[in-house]
Amino acid sequence: MKIRVILIEPESEGNIGGVARVMKNFGFDKLWLINPKTEIGKKAKTFAMHAEDILSEAEIVKNINSATKGCSYIAGTTSISAKSSSNLLRISITPEIFAKRVANINGEVGLIFGRESRGLSNKELEKSDLILNIPSDSRYRALNIVNAAAIILYELFKINFSLNKFYIHEAFPRERSRIIELFNQIIMKTDMAEYKQKMAQQVFINLISRSLASSREVTILTGVFRKISYLLKSTNARI
Repeated sequence: MKIRVILIEPESEGNIGGVARVMKNFGFDKLWLINPKTEIGKKAKTFAMHAEDILSEAEIVKNINSATKGCSYIAGTTSISAKSSSNLLRISITPEIFAKRVANINGEVGLIFGRESRGLSNKELEKSDLILNIPSDSRYRALNIVNAAAIILYELFKINFSLNKFYIHEAFPRERSRIIELFNQIIMKTDMAEYKQKMAQQVFINLISRSLASSREVTILTGVFRKISYLLKSTNARI
């Protein structure tokens, strides 16, 4: 299991070190920092304890695209999950379900934690294939970033430790983008209201992302959608 832990604009030196420490606890070593707002100095090393190697090898980049380049899937974390089914962007899964879904992925999964003060923006969440939320008391939902990282990484470690491995060949981002593009072309040929088309498009993106479909599955569906799109264009029909 290949996990890339990504911290967006971390604000606390102690939290950076603390995340490195729990990464070491559970066998993960790839830490990426996007525009850290603090140095990685003595305090970070103190909190990291025996995980100074993770700090010294951490990648520091300027934006989320650089931090997630090469990842097969991207998982964003949030303390604010959807309160209704209409909030499609913030429909989330628990760390336990996340761990089960990515356990047999052969590629690398980017796990993004937001700023200590305000988490991930909606725009940043839109880049995620999966949204994670740790259930907590409604009176105080926000967890410290180190605690959140420990819970999620523990679930990943637990499933990684217990499973007999077999790997699926997951669909590449470009394959997922192509099937989404074809779906959008088809949905635009319907007589659905524009707002319903946009909802359907977001639902389909969610389904493709959360299913962690294999390359073979996406290829077969792409062929079906391509045939439908071709027939609609050649007949100039609407659904």
